[in-house]
Amino acid sequence: MKHLITLTLALFTCSTFAANQSDIEKLVQQASKPTEAVDLSNADLRNYSFSDSKISLELANLSHSNLAGMNLTKQNLSGADLRYADLSHAKLNHANLTGADLSHANLSGAELQQSNLTLAIMEFTTLESANLQQANLNHAILKCANLNQANLSHANVTKATISGATFINTTTSDISGYESVIDRQARCAG
Repeated sequence: MKHLITLTLALFTCSTFAANQSDIEKLVQQASKPTEAVDLSNADLRNYSFSDSKISLELANLSHSNLAGMNLTKQNLSGADLRYADLSHAKLNHANLTGADLSHANLSGAELQQSNLTLAIMEFTTLESANLQQANLNHAILKCANLNQANLSHANVTKATISGATFINTTTSDISGYESVIDRQARCAG
């Protein structure tokens, strides 16, 4: 009986911190249709590791998905719908997020070093403690974003719209393009 309780507890613990099996099966099915945009909205893919040769995430619908802790390093997520997605502690180093919609997404503690966020929409996005070193935020929209304790060292913010964003204890050394930042005086209260 003791072993059964231990096994049940171990299975429960694994299932609470791992990807949902039916969502992984959905992902595998999508891999067989490489010309279609992937629809994984509301999926639970926590800690899943993508192989860039198996599936394209360009233009993917990942809205409302739990992608916490995922390794998406070097992935092409250009044009992806990541609204309301949980990407906390995800690894997005060298990822292409050009034109991605990250509005209301949680990127707390995410690694985004040298990522391309050109034209990305990050309205009400949480980037608290995120590492954005050398990230390209050219023409990005950071309206009402939370960048508290984030690291923006050597990031490019040329012509980015940064309105109503918070920068408490944020590292901003050697940012390029700051003189061209657009501030539209946004109202952020809900």
